[in-house]
Amino acid sequence: MLKALLKSEVIISAICAAGALYLFFETKAFGNLNVYGAKLGPDIWPKLILVSIMALSVGLAYNTIKGVLKGKIPTSDKIQFSAANLRFIAAAGLIATYLALLPLVGFLVLTPVMMIAFMYLLGEKSKTWIFSIPFVLTIGVVLVFTKLMYVPLPRGTGIFLKISHLLY
Repeated sequence: MLKALLKSEVIISAICAAGALYLFFETKAFGNLNVYGAKLGPDIWPKLILVSIMALSVGLAYNTIKGVLKGKIPTSDKIQFSAANLRFIAAAGLIATYLALLPLVGFLVLTPVMMIAFMYLLGEKSKTWIFSIPFVLTIGVVLVFTKLMYVPLPRGTGIFLKISHLLY
């Protein structure tokens, strides 16, 4: 049991670190832009995230091996489906649904709907908050990204594209 647990944590950490390292070298194809004299480009943010993934993977493997060598045996609890676990699974499903629908429906239409669903899932009771905050935040993000930073947001297809063109 201990060998299997140790092996699985270390192997998964190694796979994550190797995948992040591969993707790190793939970011070299993104190109660079000169911004304010510094060489910042579209590869900076992905590189920071990938270095973090590599560091955390190596740290997890190191702590697991160190704990086992010191005689600390990690406990392997079975997953119990409590309300919190079910909410976590539902939240992950909402995020996956959001990412899948974003190119089709567009940011402007989909984001408030998903925020309302997420707030309801997290247990917000106030109808005022549930139906005001998502719209205010979405409009704020659209204005900041499209008007100030000139970053295009997904507009969707079909009727959703027409709605996006009407509003921004």
